[in-house]
Amino acid sequence: MAKYEVKKKYVIIYSCIFFACFLLALCRWLNSIYPNIVLLPNAILLHITNFSLSLMLLLTFGFTVLVFGGTMKTITITGLLIIAFNIVYEILFPIMNTSDIVDALFGTLGVVLAYLYLTRLKVNGLIIKQ
Repeated sequence: MAKYEVKKKYVIIYSCIFFACFLLALCRWLNSIYPNIVLLPNAILLHITNFSLSLMLLLTFGFTVLVFGGTMKTITITGLLIIAFNIVYEILFPIMNTSDIVDALFGTLGVVLAYLYLTRLKVNGLIIKQ
């Protein structure tokens, strides 16, 4: 059972961020299937999947942790693990693509933005359930 309720404003922000990231990833995947359709500049399009997936992963995990009474320490450790995984994967294990540190930087940016939202949620967006 959830320990906290989330203020409506923060649920709307969460939904908008998640939906925007999903659309960004969809733009990339659509471009992979139909190369003639370009919805974003190539410089952004090449790295947006890592940004979106990292952000959505930490956002969803952190939101769930906070609603069920978890701590920011858990979210911080998870965020650092996602960043470390991004860097190690992009530098040492380029299995599905070429080695690209910019992808890891975009993933790091996604984690940082999700973390900023989660810190604001922790401070202002949670209401103790009655």
